[in-house]
Amino acid sequence: MNPYYRKLTSLGLLTLATILFSQSLFAQNQFSGHLRDAAGQPVAFANVLFLAAADSVLIRGSLTDDDGHFQFDNIAAGAYLVQFSMLGFESATTERLVFTESAQHLQLGTIVLGEDSKVLDEVVVLAKRPFLEQKIDRTVVNVSNSITNAGGTALQVLQRSPGVQVNALTKSISLVGKQGVVVMINDKITRLSADAVVDMLAGMNADNIDRIELIHTPPANFEAEGNAGIINIILKSSGDQGLNGGYSAKGGYGRGEKYGAGGYINYRTKGVNLFGNFDLDHNLNPQRFTNYRRVNTGTDVLETSSDSDRPHTPTTTQNARIGADFQVSKRTVLGVLGTYFDRDWYMEAVNDVKYLRNGATDSLLRMPNTETNHARSLAGNLNLSHQFSENQTLNLDADFIHYNIQNPSDYDLQNLDANGVPTSSNALRINKTTPIRIAVAKADYALALGENSRFETGIKLTSMRFENDVQVDERIGQQPWQPVALYTSISNLDEWVAGAYAGFSTKLGPSTDLKAGLRYEHTDTRLDSAAAVPIVDRNYGSWFPSLFVTQKMNEQQSFNFSYARRISRPSIRHLAPWLIFADPTTLEGGNPALQPSFTDAFNVNYVVKTYQLGVSYSIENAPMSFVPSVDMTTNRQFNLPQNMDVLKTWSANLYLPFHPTKWWDLSTNIYTNASTLDFELEGKALQIQNLAYGIYASNTFRLPRKFTVELTGNYDSPSYWGIAKWRATGSLNVGVEKDLGKKWGKLRLNANDLLLSTNWFGTSDQPEVGLFVKSSYQIAERVFLLSWTNTFGNRALKSARQRQSGAAEELRRI
Repeated sequence: MNPYYRKLTSLGLLTLATILFSQSLFAQNQFSGHLRDAAGQPVAFANVLFLAAADSVLIRGSLTDDDGHFQFDNIAAGAYLVQFSMLGFESATTERLVFTESAQHLQLGTIVLGEDSKVLDEVVVLAKRPFLEQKIDRTVVNVSNSITNAGGTALQVLQRSPGVQVNALTKSISLVGKQGVVVMINDKITRLSADAVVDMLAGMNADNIDRIELIHTPPANFEAEGNAGIINIILKSSGDQGLNGGYSAKGGYGRGEKYGAGGYINYRTKGVNLFGNFDLDHNLNPQRFTNYRRVNTGTDVLETSSDSDRPHTPTTTQNARIGADFQVSKRTVLGVLGTYFDRDWYMEAVNDVKYLRNGATDSLLRMPNTETNHARSLAGNLNLSHQFSENQTLNLDADFIHYNIQNPSDYDLQNLDANGVPTSSNALRINKTTPIRIAVAKADYALALGENSRFETGIKLTSMRFENDVQVDERIGQQPWQPVALYTSISNLDEWVAGAYAGFSTKLGPSTDLKAGLRYEHTDTRLDSAAAVPIVDRNYGSWFPSLFVTQKMNEQQSFNFSYARRISRPSIRHLAPWLIFADPTTLEGGNPALQPSFTDAFNVNYVVKTYQLGVSYSIENAPMSFVPSVDMTTNRQFNLPQNMDVLKTWSANLYLPFHPTKWWDLSTNIYTNASTLDFELEGKALQIQNLAYGIYASNTFRLPRKFTVELTGNYDSPSYWGIAKWRATGSLNVGVEKDLGKKWGKLRLNANDLLLSTNWFGTSDQPEVGLFVKSSYQIAERVFLLSWTNTFGNRALKSARQRQSGAAEELRRI
């Protein structure tokens, strides 16, 4: 075993032993009581908050039952306060309660809440959730409470979230050092490929997002797709009898203009709930891309240096959702949902390439080019939820998705000699269209077995089809256009995935919860060429077990263990044959030979009050990553996704929230990842060891006259992404908010990436095979953004029904 893995293992075992031993050090205290109104009637479903007396930090929350009764068990020694609140009543707080080391039961008796004499036009929430909340099975990023996220995008919020990295080069997202993240919106998996998800999130207004949930180990009722876990984006929504909603607008400038607008609306009557939201985002982000490679052919050293200046890269993105829920009967709800996504990206670039042989300039190339990437999708969902009894529910889903990508590009190649004198010219034009169709049907059944146990089962069938048409033409001088057979291709994919699962959860005791599940998925994939020759023909089945154990030691401490097996299937973008030219000798494309990867992941979490320490270990077989390879004969570089051998990853995450004063909140998240990647390159066995770490900190200062200042920053150390090592990245952001009151909303001014530290610089250096590639993707800009948000209608509305459709996971592979 590697020495630093041995140290990590020893530390983990020591920590586990300490946690288990500490359970016996806390006395089993409890208290209970009843909540009544002035007439002596029970106050049901009132909020009961258990707070630390020293700083009023929330320890635990609960609701009174039908009789107004409340009770808290397993309380550690210390001083506490208990706060009671209910709409229409005045809040009440107990005197200081002190519990000793010896076990005791404190009976508070009857607490009386007086009626609030004020007429309530609306409910005003004074307390704010922290930007980061750590729960047993997930990290919650409360986007709506963050000032520096105002006017920004969902992608920018993710980049500042703990353990999340977004690679702008490969357009992929990783979570705690692992790629293969599934992205969900309102519990519905987007079914977009990783690069399309990045594009969509880059155009999603953060002002319409309530929170983002980072779920590291999903249970069996989720599909097994995604080896790194799930990122669930919850949009703002509400719905009770009446109408409400919100809207926002933004404008700013970095190296190019930024503007956008968005809104959401909800309307609910007794039997109908209508809801929808829309985002429009425009972003001009000038970019610069560089690539250098060096090849030793044995007789000559060939060098190629390219610089791509992209001053005009406007992107306009639209996201829309509209839906309705109908209460067909007391036990049946019928829901319909439609979503629309449109992203139009355009680029004008000038590419300069220098070819050197043995250190001397051999020739030059100037290549102006334009490229358009227009992606559009329409999706529909039909949902039926029926409750047979209080113990039995059935949920049916049907989805259909139409997704289309159009990606034309034009290249004007101007060849020059070493002195810059033109020698010849030619032109390339590429047209790529990819229509995709997805259909999904699923059924889920849940049965409660007594008060503490629950059984779940379900089935799902997914059909995915696409046609990838790539046409490459070349024109030399003024001659007619001629097709280039080497790069022209038409391919068709037909894939079916059938899955079934069963899960069981129960309480093993007053403080121990168990959840176990088993899922089976069968995959049939066929990828054909225009000549009807199978490129891929796979048929395989796999089992995916999962296990969760939660041990609650007392009111302030809990311990959680989880295990799950996951799969990552190749995305359509990675599987289909296609090519993009950075220059005539530098290409990026797909790889039909890609195989799915399988991951076994173990997680342990220890929570003390609001602090949490998490440790995880995973083994991934055949992980996928883009690998640069160079043909020494033609001096062509191909960046293609390939399967590696084995990736082993240790990760740890420490979340520390602080409240130094009543007007200052500070939260810090620290993570570290240690990984070993084994792979083969040109027939030689190689290994990469990587130790990465990072920190995220958020400071919120509440000032007089309804001003709030927020200062956030993050740092991610140098680390490997595939076989390329990338420099450290980070950001420093500051925001100021002015609350204009209930009629005029909030005005926010943000300055993001003040240090211009979000550029990517990476190097692939494998001397064993003579590979050296150095790349950069420079997109950083210091952005100043002014945004305004406001709400309307009934601000006291409850949350609208949120449900997961059957098509929650396929689009991510497009």
